Amino acid sequence: MLSQPSEGRNITQTHATQSAFNNAHHLNAFDGVRGLLAVWVYLGHVANAVGFHQYVLAAHALAVDFFMILSGFLMIHTWKADLHVHPFNLKTTLRFYIARFFRIAPLYYLLLLVCYLALPTLSLMQAAALKAIPPPWATTIANYAPAIGWNFDSLQWLLLHLSFGFGLVPGMEASTPLPDWSLSLEMQFYLVLPLLIVLFARTPIILLATASALLAVAAPAWFGNYLEAGSVAHFGQPSVLAYRLNAFVAGMLIGYFLKKRAAQPTEGLSRHNLYLIVCAAICVAPLSKPVILGFFCLAALALWRIPFATAILSFKPLRQLGDISYSVYLAHLLIVIPAMYWLIQNAGFMAQSTAWRFVLAVTVTAPIIFLMSYLLNKTIEQLGIKLGRWLAKRV
Repeated sequence: MLSQPSEGRNITQTHATQSAFNNAHHLNAFDGVRGLLAVWVYLGHVANAVGFHQYVLAAHALAVDFFMILSGFLMIHTWKADLHVHPFNLKTTLRFYIARFFRIAPLYYLLLLVCYLALPTLSLMQAAALKAIPPPWATTIANYAPAIGWNFDSLQWLLLHLSFGFGLVPGMEASTPLPDWSLSLEMQFYLVLPLLIVLFARTPIILLATASALLAVAAPAWFGNYLEAGSVAHFGQPSVLAYRLNAFVAGMLIGYFLKKRAAQPTEGLSRHNLYLIVCAAICVAPLSKPVILGFFCLAALALWRIPFATAILSFKPLRQLGDISYSVYLAHLLIVIPAMYWLIQNAGFMAQSTAWRFVLAVTVTAPIIFLMSYLLNKTIEQLGIKLGRWLAKRV
């Protein structure tokens, strides 16, 4: 038998090591994290709707930053091609796009259809709820009057939402009752992910980290910062990739380190550790302080498997919550909006303190949301995942 060239053996061993690593080290704790983040968004929206002002709940928008970090980590952690020898492979890339599209699109398209059919009713309900209990930022607007900017009446709307490109058009990032601006942002990240992976392998990572951080600093001035317009455009949500590319790249750094450690468990890791820590610090510097702290907690959880935290976050109910987190995140407002409309008609509810309103609203909506999310996951989500995997294998 002819011996295999040493380079070929090294490549084969690297592939085998990384494949075994990916299969054996699915981070169950991160499923729990995803579930908690989705609940945080849901509870934050309920708190806003009832006028309950509490610091942690009011900061629920930060959960989306954590979702982006997790997404960056998981995409590079599960990338099938070798990151160092052949980072880009056309078949791998096509399979990735097919799998991710069918993971996200089926549920989104179904909920878009629901929104389309119920738009007039949902708009009236939301306007009434906002008039009865104005949002916290309403005090910054003179003569505040709720105006619902949901718009379904054009071919442009249809094409942009079906293609996930709506987040790139000013004024369309919040044109449905769904919190779907982050899906457009996620798809933008997927579009450039193969390029980012090549850059990870072929250029100094610190340059990529610095460039993404500079974009994050500049984006609000260019494209707006929520209610404030930018010099180029006004996006009401950070729905353009420039806003949060640094969060995705920061997550990718964690996944990159794990694969590096699996391939070279003892080779110069202390120096490499310091380099990646510096790159990560540059990436997350433009983010808020809670997100920066949370990022390093997530990194520690991924890299060192902190036993106590891993055990708690891997608890089966939290992992199951992680399984339905996408449905909880995307669909919860379709329950919260009509529930709030119904509750504000009740004088007894309106007479309660904001804390009791919050408790009552959660009591009414939570069972419906979690049951609906479970059913959506078991049907639409799982069907899409299986179909995506089936199609990807045939590329």
